[in-house]
Amino acid sequence: MAYKAGFVALVGRPNVGKSTLLNALLGRKVAIATPKPQTTRNRIVGIVHRPDGQLILLDTPGIHRAQHKLGQRMNQTARLTAREADLIWHIVDISRPPNEEDRWAASLCRQSQIPTWLIGNKSDLVADAAAGLAPYQELMGYQAHWIISAAHELGLTDLVERTFEVLPEGVPYYPEDMVTDQSEDFYVSEVIREHVLELTREEIPYSVAVVVEERTLRRPDLTYIRATIYVERDGQKAIVIGDGGRMLKQIGERARQDLEEYYRHRVFLDLWVKVREKWRNEESWLRRLGYREPDK
Repeated sequence: MAYKAGFVALVGRPNVGKSTLLNALLGRKVAIATPKPQTTRNRIVGIVHRPDGQLILLDTPGIHRAQHKLGQRMNQTARLTAREADLIWHIVDISRPPNEEDRWAASLCRQSQIPTWLIGNKSDLVADAAAGLAPYQELMGYQAHWIISAAHELGLTDLVERTFEVLPEGVPYYPEDMVTDQSEDFYVSEVIREHVLELTREEIPYSVAVVVEERTLRRPDLTYIRATIYVERDGQKAIVIGDGGRMLKQIGERARQDLEEYYRHRVFLDLWVKVREKWRNEESWLRRLGYREPDK
C-alpha cells in the first residue's frame, strides 16, 4: 500500500470550531479553544500519524474584519496557509446562517484554487443538519461536504478516512513521535491566555498577549514558570488583576492545573500583568510577542 502524506488547512470565520476539531483529531489539546472570537492567532500544526500515512492539519486564525495590524496578520496567515495546502476544509457553524465572514472565508478558499471541502460543524446543536448546511453549499463550488460535531467527535472517522484517500503519495514530513510543531513556551503562554479569555470581560480578549519570561525545572517534580500578561490600558490591567488580586489568582490556579496535567508534576506559576499601549499595531511588539509576518 502506498504511503500518503499531505497538508490540510482548516479555514473559516472565528468560533466555528476549527481548534476544537484539531484537538479532537489529535486526541490531545494542542490549540486553545474558547467561545471568544479570534482565540487562535497563529498557524498551529497538528500531525495525525498512521502506518499508511501522515495527515498534517494546519489550524488557522478565523477570517474577520481586521481593525489593527495583528488582525491583518491573522487574516494573512490564514490566506497564505490555505495556498500551501493539498486540501482545504472550510469549517462552518451550521447552527447559524452564513454571515459576511463566512463569505470572506469562502472567497479565500476559491481564490486559493486548492480543492476545498465544506465541513458543517456543530451538528449536535441543530435538529436538521442538512438544512443547516444547505445555505453554505451555495457559497462556492465545493468538491465534497461533510456534517460533523467536533465537540462530540461525531462523523470524524469517515472524514479522516476519506481525506487520507485523496492525499498525495509521499514520505513522512515529521517524526512519528511529533504531534505538533509548537514550542513549549508557546503552549504555556496559550494556556494562560485561554484562561484570561474565559474569565475576563468582553473588552479584554482582543488586547491580551502572554510572554513566558522564564521556565525552569527546579526539581524533578517542580517546574517554575514566570509569565507576563500584556494588555493595552490601565483599566484592562485592573480587570485582569481584580479586587485584591482575586482575578489574577483565579487565572493562575486554572492555568496551573492545566500545566500540571501537561507536565505531570507540580508547577509554580508566577504571573505578572503589564500595560503596553497599542501593541497590536506595533511591528516590533508583534514580533516580540510571537506574531511574526508569515512567509510569503
